[in-house]
Amino acid sequence: MVNDYKNVMLTSPAKVKEYAVINLNVNDSEIGNAIRISQNIYLRDVIGEDLIEHLQQLVYNKVQGDTGETIDTPENEPYKVLLQEYIVPVLVYRTAVELSTIVTLKIRNMGVVKNSDSNVEAASPAEVSNIKEYYDTFYNDKLNRLMDFLCENKGAFVEVPDDFCTCSSKPRYARNGLWLG
Repeated sequence: MVNDYKNVMLTSPAKVKEYAVINLNVNDSEIGNAIRISQNIYLRDVIGEDLIEHLQQLVYNKVQGDTGETIDTPENEPYKVLLQEYIVPVLVYRTAVELSTIVTLKIRNMGVVKNSDSNVEAASPAEVSNIKEYYDTFYNDKLNRLMDFLCENKGAFVEVPDDFCTCSSKPRYARNGLWLG
């Protein structure tokens, strides 16, 4: 199909597990769901749809074995660095934040339930909130590094508008409950 590239995830469940922020036995489909939320909502708000779609197209072309423009094409080196060094860490940590809720609570025919086992003790809502805040700190740090990279190299990315950021107005992210934008 024409828009198949739009289904490309910019990181994988294996990469999320490689960062060791989640247990290896977490279901890949749940991780994939959290990656899609992280990419299609949170990352899109930060870097925009055009840049995400261009990266998806480059990755899709590589996966499909195209000999044309891919993420590995030498002229796309800035995109490859952006993806591997900045976007993947952002997505990994945001995925951990999303998974905190996804794997803790399930919607079943009985309503919203919390899984329990005789060998595992379920976390309290406060503990789930703490782990979300913990990973949110790393997520915001990676977002700030991503923004620094994009601002310093915005000329290398045609999808980034000229007024995206200036030396005096660089977007910053922090977990303080206040919107600083």
